[in-house]
Amino acid sequence: MVDQTNPINQFHPYQAPTATPVSQRPSSGVDAMLERFGVRSGDFRSMRDAVRNVDFTGSISKVREFAQSNPGKVLGALAALMIGASLIRRRSI
Repeated sequence: MVDQTNPINQFHPYQAPTATPVSQRPSSGVDAMLERFGVRSGDFRSMRDAVRNVDFTGSISKVREFAQSNPGKVLGALAALMIGASLIRRRSI
């Protein structure tokens, strides 16, 4: 099939003349989803760079030491997290 339309026309015969051109449509996909939450792509890059500079082994050892010295607090926090997650899940249904 050969396209016989005028190449300077942005619309094809199967597209309505009142349709919005692709270049002017709002963005979609992951970038659009992140923008809904207020995260721009530049912010995401800066967060990624900040995460690369974190000492995870030191942080994990600190958390492990805290959990060993305060098991009640850790179990209480996990229980509260699970209860909150179950309430949010029921609410969204």
